[in-house]
Amino acid sequence: MWLRFLTLLMLAPLLAACASPIAPPRPVSAASGPVLITATADLPTIAPPPERSTPQSDAPVPTLILPTLTAFPDDDFFALGQSVEGRTIWAWQFGEGERTIVLVGGIHGGYEANTVLLSEMLVEHFRRSPEDVLPGIRLVIVPSANPDGTERGRGLEGRFNARGVDLNRNWGCEWSEEATLRERPVDPGPRPFSEPETLALRSFFISVEPDAVIFYHSAVGGVFMGACGNEPAAGWMGRLLAEATGYPYYREFHYYEVTGDASNWLAERGVPAAILELYSQDEPEFDENLRGVMALQCHFAGSSLARSSDASVLRRVCAPYTE
Repeated sequence: MWLRFLTLLMLAPLLAACASPIAPPRPVSAASGPVLITATADLPTIAPPPERSTPQSDAPVPTLILPTLTAFPDDDFFALGQSVEGRTIWAWQFGEGERTIVLVGGIHGGYEANTVLLSEMLVEHFRRSPEDVLPGIRLVIVPSANPDGTERGRGLEGRFNARGVDLNRNWGCEWSEEATLRERPVDPGPRPFSEPETLALRSFFISVEPDAVIFYHSAVGGVFMGACGNEPAAGWMGRLLAEATGYPYYREFHYYEVTGDASNWLAERGVPAAILELYSQDEPEFDENLRGVMALQCHFAGSSLARSSDASVLRRVCAPYTE
């Protein structure tokens, strides 16, 4: 009996340990364990670039989305407004003349990214060759009117702004709550100028009252002049651009119905405005379109040729477009 008691007494700690539940593992601290990175549905915004060193403006130098040779630190540029996601819509200005020509790329964002690249190449050209801005001309270039769409890339999503609105269906002339891209329905926004991008451009056009505007698109291949209601299209500008660039000029866009178009809204206000469709969605087709810009400048600078001290040079520059 005493032997059995001593045996049970010695085995008691072991029996108690076996009967106890298994303790949970100690939590791994954040310092010693792996850090999980969760994905976000929002696309990243462009990091703010360094500030300008010039005293006139505190605006930052914009980060260009497509490759260029320079960030244009020495030119006059300004912000038209911001996109849905807070990206700045930048414009560059060359010349100080009374006649204003505005060039707009990328209203359909990355879906037509070659129009952004073309516009940036035009900025680079006039920065390096300021003599190509003719007397009496103020040239304004907006490389990316839809920076959120440009950031989204070349797929169909890149055509629209961050709210999914087609910005070239969001203007006032003949706006419709039902809009299409070929046979595909697209979102024109809840009302005209509902989007910050189109509202910024509208405010700029009203304040500047340009003499002519070109919107670059791709990839139908042709020149189409804006028209609204009984306001006739500015055929002279369509023919001039067609002759200079080599793109065919069409009196109307007959491929599918387009409502709420930017060029049509400008035409309603009496501003000659062209849709210039590049042939492809890949190439910027720079040389052709530089000739178009020069021809348009020569048209408006013509009245300045006789009284300009550099009239002979201007005549030589404009000879290919005025003969």
